[in-house]
Amino acid sequence: MYKYLFIDFHTHSDRQSSDLINLQTLHVAPELQAESLPNTCSLGLHPWFIQLETWEMAWVNLVDLAQSSQVIAIGECGLDRNIDLPLETQISIFKRHIELAEELQKPLVIHCVKAFAELIALKKNTKHSIPWIIHGFNKKEEVFQQLLKHDFYFSFGAAILSDLSPVTQAIATIPQGRFLLETDDCNDISIEQIYDRAASLRHISLETLQTQLIETYRQLTRLGLG
Repeated sequence: MYKYLFIDFHTHSDRQSSDLINLQTLHVAPELQAESLPNTCSLGLHPWFIQLETWEMAWVNLVDLAQSSQVIAIGECGLDRNIDLPLETQISIFKRHIELAEELQKPLVIHCVKAFAELIALKKNTKHSIPWIIHGFNKKEEVFQQLLKHDFYFSFGAAILSDLSPVTQAIATIPQGRFLLETDDCNDISIEQIYDRAASLRHISLETLQTQLIETYRQLTRLGLG
């Protein structure tokens, strides 16, 4: 029944389809209510939107909402050197996400910009049993190999559509079970396009890719899909 589903592992769109698992990502504000959560979602404090005055209230709300069964993952959360929020503050808040993900045994969805050294150090120094998944990965082969060596997982998006992207080699060679696919905030690109491109780069059929990614999704989220 579930053999040929598509999975959009990280999206900001509320798409509904009988052949789609749509993991919608929400930044948690203090006022977000449980009734507003999509059927399948990921919740976190995105570093872009953290407000120093209110983030602790938002965090309390996140801890409460994250208990819900429709919350499949924690994040996106992470580290970004391109924003004004001090990196030390970002790291402190990110560590809370790590602890929450561990407590709930839900995978961690990570946003990382120019802070991969810090991210790897945190992973090495943190006892964890849940998957750490870098979403929207689009970095050079050297960074990819380093992250792969430290047992990170990846979610690839629109970058794989470009022949000029360094991640076309990554998606072609990454071991089965270490990646998923996403549309992120690209409203003009469908998850079917991403799947078609990934299947082509990996030299496998679309149906084989779908079957493999369903199994990866089940393993990473520890969900049974029937």
